[in-house]
Amino acid sequence: MGILKTYIQQMHFDGTTYSKGEAVDLLDKFGIACEEFPFKLFPEAKELPKNDWPGEDGAEVYTPKKVPLKAYEIDVIFIYKGTEENMRKDIKDFILFLYGRNSGAVGASLAVFDEHIGFGRKDVRCTKVSNELFYNEDYDDEKLARFKVTFSVDDPMTEVTAKYHNDAGVQKIEDLEFTTT
Repeated sequence: MGILKTYIQQMHFDGTTYSKGEAVDLLDKFGIACEEFPFKLFPEAKELPKNDWPGEDGAEVYTPKKVPLKAYEIDVIFIYKGTEENMRKDIKDFILFLYGRNSGAVGASLAVFDEHIGFGRKDVRCTKVSNELFYNEDYDDEKLARFKVTFSVDDPMTEVTAKYHNDAGVQKIEDLEFTTT
């Protein structure tokens, strides 16, 4: 089995349908790997509306058919490996891609699929990139850089899975698909 990778697909929702870019393999395109994408399988529930009548026991809580879930933030550690000449440009191009500011960008809403955990989420957006960068100068001819990015997961329940196709005997991801639970 090969290296487990992370794929990100830029999207834009116009209120009816999604426009989607290509599912980008971060390692192939930017030389960047992800330590883990710690998506929550079941995030925290939202506070439900209630009346806590002073003269009565307990509380009167409106409970819908499905309890709504909160959006959440996650910190993700990325590792870059490449030449010193390309490091700044590759990391900058990656960050521009996350913010939807790259050339040919489809949108800043992201669908993410992590092969390590076997699923992902949609409506993920980059909210912050740490200015702290761990940089290792003593690794062969290539350099290592480690940095943290914070994402907001705005849709905490729709699962993203990969649609694969066979390319000359090699399984490759062609698109990211959504399944609402």
